[in-house]
Amino acid sequence: MTAYHPQDPVHHPASAAGLTEALRARLKRPQPPPPRADAAIVKAGFGIMLAAALATGLAFHLSHDRDPAEPTLQPARIGSVSLLVPQNLTGAEPDDTSRLVGMVRLRLDWPSLGPAQTGPGTGQNRQRLLVTLSPPDKVNEPQTQLSVYARFLTPTVWSNPGGLVVRGFRKGSPYEGDELYVSVPDGRGFAARCPVDGARSGVAGPDLDEPCRVTFRHRGMDVNIRFPRAIIADWELMLGGVRRTIDGLIR
Repeated sequence: MTAYHPQDPVHHPASAAGLTEALRARLKRPQPPPPRADAAIVKAGFGIMLAAALATGLAFHLSHDRDPAEPTLQPARIGSVSLLVPQNLTGAEPDDTSRLVGMVRLRLDWPSLGPAQTGPGTGQNRQRLLVTLSPPDKVNEPQTQLSVYARFLTPTVWSNPGGLVVRGFRKGSPYEGDELYVSVPDGRGFAARCPVDGARSGVAGPDLDEPCRVTFRHRGMDVNIRFPRAIIADWELMLGGVRRTIDGLIR
């Protein structure tokens, strides 16, 4: 009797090679796209990151790279004096091509003496000085002014804050309706005329916001200032500040 022996397993080289090729082909297949919901989340996240980066760059630019524009300088000449006047001190618009010949007008904020704030957004409590620079005239010399005023003053004298004394003008005189505010002892330091409260001094229309005026000589120019009566007690600060402002314009 012949004994039965099971046959050993047979290895087929062709079958092994096919399996290897199938595995390689499977590995080379592209990854399947993510579900639509996942793709939308990725796009939204990318958009948020991009917007945040743009906002950060804009904020950095505005806070660090934006320098205030320098005001335009306008050359001027008054007599023998040459000046460079920032346009924002004149109150003129940037496109205003008109020029005053032989004089300069400034509109200054009080008490900062910077550019006067105008327009509908200006606060009601803002005050300003209107300054005119012109060639020297003998009629504006202090002794000449005081000698002219003296002929029309009333004898009454009263004191005023700021160390000033006040004199009135006679009726029928060229200065009727004004009062003269002078520094002691002789008025050479300050002599300003202001209209009496409620008087218009012959000016048509509403009262001016800067009804008082004083003229003095500085650096070879006549300086005329129109200012509110409310600041007359600060006359020394006003004259000193205007003088320093003018000194900064001379070239």
